[in-house]
Amino acid sequence: MTAAADSGGNGKAWLSTKLVAVVAGILSLALVGLVFFSHRGVYQTYRLRQEKARLDAENHRLAEENARLARIIDRLHHDQGMIQDLIRRELNFVKKNEIIIQLPPRPEDAPDQAALLPLRPSGAAGEKTAASRPQARQQPAPTHRKTRP
Repeated sequence: MTAAADSGGNGKAWLSTKLVAVVAGILSLALVGLVFFSHRGVYQTYRLRQEKARLDAENHRLAEENARLARIIDRLHHDQGMIQDLIRRELNFVKKNEIIIQLPPRPEDAPDQAALLPLRPSGAAGEKTAASRPQARQQPAPTHRKTRP
């Protein structure tokens, strides 16, 4: 009987050891999950560091832009030449006895040719004459400039 009691006791001890190992494994997996995915976990810390780096770069860019704009404001307060250039460029003012020459736009700056062509006249389908070819509409270049009195 002692042999039967020993084998039954060993079976319970083995089952108890196995149960403890499984519970310990589940608890360790839960702990690892909490470490990585909690609100203060490794992943969240990594994501927040990336966000901080992005915000630092944005802050640096905005500080440079603020410094550039401060220089422009200072020049507008003290540099009459810059003010005159801005007025002439933005409002199209000209100085007295100044002549403005406007050149036609370059081909790469011209609008699409299809927008300039009128609708084709209705005629014979096979007939191709100079009169039936579409002509580009010419728009006069604006020459009106504002002048200072």
